[in-house]
Amino acid sequence: MRLNVKNEYDKLTKVLLAPVDEEYSSQQKQLLDILKKYNVEIVMTQKQNNDRYQMFVRDPFIVIGNKMLICHMKESIRQLEIESAKDILDKIDGKNRIYLYGDTIVEGGDVLLYNDIIFVGQKGNRTNENGLKFMNDTFSPEYRIIPLYMKNPNPYFPFVHLDCIFNPISKDTVIVYKDGLEEESINIIEELFTNIIYVDKSEQDELVTNVICLGDNVVIVQKRHDDLIRALKEKKFKVEVMDIYDTVKETGYLRCLTCPLERIKKY
Repeated sequence: MRLNVKNEYDKLTKVLLAPVDEEYSSQQKQLLDILKKYNVEIVMTQKQNNDRYQMFVRDPFIVIGNKMLICHMKESIRQLEIESAKDILDKIDGKNRIYLYGDTIVEGGDVLLYNDIIFVGQKGNRTNENGLKFMNDTFSPEYRIIPLYMKNPNPYFPFVHLDCIFNPISKDTVIVYKDGLEEESINIIEELFTNIIYVDKSEQDELVTNVICLGDNVVIVQKRHDDLIRALKEKKFKVEVMDIYDTVKETGYLRCLTCPLERIKKY
């Protein structure tokens, strides 16, 4: 299986999804219909009946360039998800599969790609310092590894992942919950991006940063997120609207539900 992902916004041609619980099945169909409309090839993992978080397929599998990281998850129950993708992993060249073990925790919600930069979330609830070291040891100097440090308003309920508060959706544009990041990390973002869409606390509570880009400035957004839709259209994005995808109550949203396997840069 060919893998190729360099950023969060090149044209999506192949994506990994996982089965969802029955209550989300009609909602997932909306997502599938949009993906098919844009000719995205859909690859599905097998159902794990005892793992309600399996639908968040972004976390255990990360594609960087032509490599796939098979992550060691913080929550032990989620390790079962690796087995659910065994047939898919077998189709990937062995030299392009990278397995993580032990106390090295990296999860896909904390890893966001920006061409020759890899942003890695820190001080959240998942990827740890050993995970950051692993990313540096594995991908430097080919990529510049930039940690972004989350500023958690409640130490008992930290942000789960970086993509709950940060998401680059084009070369110039990023969605950010500013109050969720330390000042130095905000300064880095403001140096790199010329168009910044800031969201407020009520929007962050609904994970509005956690959108999925299909390429060609097309973004899938939930219908009720009026302010984000308006901001995206002002910046010349095309918005594909879903009626609802209420997985927010499970602490995940559209980016979490999709793991890009291949994106093609259009010149």
